[in-house]
Amino acid sequence: MDVIIVDDQGIVRDGLKMLLSLNEEIRIIGEATNGEELIALLERMTPNVILMDIRMPVMNGIEATKAVKERYPNVKVLILTTFNEDEYIFNGLKNGADGFILKDSDLKEIIKAIKAAHEGTLLLHSDVTSKLIRALRNVPESLQAPNTEKKDLSKILTPREIEVVEQIMQGKSNKTISATLFLTEGTVKNYVSRILDKLELKSRSELIIYLKEK
Repeated sequence: MDVIIVDDQGIVRDGLKMLLSLNEEIRIIGEATNGEELIALLERMTPNVILMDIRMPVMNGIEATKAVKERYPNVKVLILTTFNEDEYIFNGLKNGADGFILKDSDLKEIIKAIKAAHEGTLLLHSDVTSKLIRALRNVPESLQAPNTEKKDLSKILTPREIEVVEQIMQGKSNKTISATLFLTEGTVKNYVSRILDKLELKSRSELIIYLKEK
């Protein structure tokens, strides 16, 4: 997996680069100190996953995530931060983040999160997950995903699509869903695309928010 690290602190970038380089499945192909530098970098290289800090000068991680997803929707963005705050979580997910993990996580957790994001699984740090579930009932309107008015899924999705949704809500990757439901991984990807289209959503993260609100 090709990874870009985005953080305004050099010591953090150097530490992550050194640790992640020990894993033979991960290759650090670039670094940036803010979102603007990242966007310029993406004109020259295409990573599988971006490790994205939140609080940065010039262009912060939330703004950068939105810009990346608008221009490079297939690139995965894993937000890596010390700030476990509701607004950051919701805005990150709203703008298409593919995962949210805290900087004090151990190396195994960070590597697991990178792999999950690469495979299309929305992985959240356990502290973030519990906070998200507690708070989603009171999400401010400005932070909600678009087009999330309540709908009867049984009238929109097929029984098989609902099965796929249930697997997504359990945090399973496309590969795991394919094994569980005895489908090819390509078929699962097609199901996920159709589900998002039918619900007028853009990403798995918006789907999670949509379903948690129901």
